[in-house]
Parts: sequence; C-alpha cells; structure tokens
Amino acid sequence: MEKTVVILGGELAPEGRTLLEDAGASVIATPPYIDRQAVIKAMTLHKPDAVIVRLLADLLGPDEMRAGGKLRHIAKHGVGTNDIDVMAATALGIPVSMTTGSNGHSVAEHALALIMTLVKDLPRQDALIRDGIWDKNQYRGRELRGQRLGLVGLGFIGRTLAGMAGAIGMIVSAFDPHAQESAFQDGIGRETDLDALLANSDVVSLHCPLTPQTQNLIDARRIGLMKQTAFLINTARGDVVDEKALIAALEDGRLAGAGLDSFAVEPPGIDNPLFQLSNTLVTPHVAGVTLDAKRAVSIMSAENVLAALDGRTLEPRLLAR
Repeated sequence: MEKTVVILGGELAPEGRTLLEDAGASVIATPPYIDRQAVIKAMTLHKPDAVIVRLLADLLGPDEMRAGGKLRHIAKHGVGTNDIDVMAATALGIPVSMTTGSNGHSVAEHALALIMTLVKDLPRQDALIRDGIWDKNQYRGRELRGQRLGLVGLGFIGRTLAGMAGAIGMIVSAFDPHAQESAFQDGIGRETDLDALLANSDVVSLHCPLTPQTQNLIDARRIGLMKQTAFLINTARGDVVDEKALIAALEDGRLAGAGLDSFAVEPPGIDNPLFQLSNTLVTPHVAGVTLDAKRAVSIMSAENVLAALDGRTLEPRLLAR
C-alpha cells in the first residue's frame, strides 16, 4: 500500500527517511518553524497518511489534522508533544506517538555540560583570557563534589543525569509527584515539596514536560526561594520558567546563573535580554539533537509511523495521552 508521510518542520536524519522510503512511502519535508496556514497548505496538497512533527511555529490543531482528509497517525520527532493538540487528535481518532527514550542520554549529557561549564566559571574565564587578562585570582570555579543537585522531574532523562551527577559526587534529590517509588534509588533522595527542593539545591535542573500544570512552574516566587549562589538549568521547555522573572533575578544578582537550551518563544528574538547577560549560557534547543540522537529519534519516529500505518499496536510508553 502506497503511503505519504509529511515531515512538518525540518528534515529527518537520512537513516529515518531511508527507512520510510524503503517501505514504499513517499516522503515530503517542509522548512522548519512553519505556521498553521503553511501546515494546512502542505496537508491539503500532499494528503498525508501520517505526519512527523519536528519544529512548528504554531500548535498542530484539529483544522490542520483534518486538512488532508487522510491523516491516520501523528508521530512526534522527540518526546515533548506540547506543539500537538493531543486531545483534538484523540477526538479525531488519530494516535500520537513519541520517541520515548531515544534522545534521553543526549539531553542528560547536555544538562551536565551546562552545569559543569557554569559551575567551573568557564565562559567568564574564556572571555577574560580573550581580552588579554591572565588573572587566576578572578577564577570563581567550584567543585561539584558535595554540591546538591535538585531535579524537577525524574523520568528517563532525570534518572540518567542523576547517575552521572552521583558518579561525580553530587548529592541528588528529585521532585516528581508522578514518579514511582522505585525510581528513587541509587542514592536519589525523594523531595515531596518543590519549594524545599529549590531552597536547598546548589543546582536545579528541569526535566518535566510542559503541561498546564507546569507552565511557569518556576515563577518569581520560586526563583526567590533559590540560593543566591545557585544555578538554574533548563533542557525541558522554555515555558516551564517565567522568563521575565528569571531575567530580573539574573540581572539583580539574586541567582548566580542559568544554562538554557529552551526559551518561551522559539526561535527567540536576537534582542532577548538573556543573550546580553554574562551569567547565562544558552544553546538553541539542541540538547536532544546530537548526531547520534537525531539518528535515533528519526529512526524511531519512522518506525512508529510504519507500525501504525501497518496496523500494528504501539507500546503504551510510545503513545501520548
């Protein structure tokens, strides 16, 4: 049976596209960050049996889903489905899949890299030496050993980062009201009060999904609970943090620094104040798209599409609800 698959918002890794094409699918990719009208136009033109969602400017809603008239499956290229109206898809009888676990190691490693770079004062030292200043007295680096890492969210990524941080000698605790007790092992302490986690941590790393309950979870009040010497790391979604409150705290010196891979608006404007601050380290939402992870995510999203279109049942962990 001939199949048409549209990749919304960028191309797959070659291995993922090849998998689809070898199965007889016609594959079309759109540019990144297309808006809803461009999505509707692509759906109407190509009438896909399935779409793979990468980078969109707007939420993939019911109008877009109905536009082609043939859509049977939506596959997220990643695990965050906040750019897909999952409830609308469910109402239309269209399953939404995720690539659960495919890029978790890459995200955890990226979070650790942000932590180490900030705590070791590397960006400032790099800037000083490039300005011709060789002054060891200006080094403010600290050891990670013995410092407290607070994780907000203890899914696969959080647990992976916990293992890495524990091996360095950090004291790890996590807040996740949805995690089973079995997740809290190998030295990970369970914190049932988010405010207490924030107040006691030297580094806070966010690994929760974006939901109505987690939007602006880290707001001005909660940022105010954190130590003045603490660092905030966000490799989750930008809207989990109140960006204006974070900027104010960083500008006023009420927070030592922030390592950010995601932002409230993506792509963010070049005038975003976070880019002008010396105590921020920023990356363009790439934690989960190392070459290795992009290959794994592309292959897994293609496999999810083919399984769904062939009538095979996907594992529950791969389905968004």
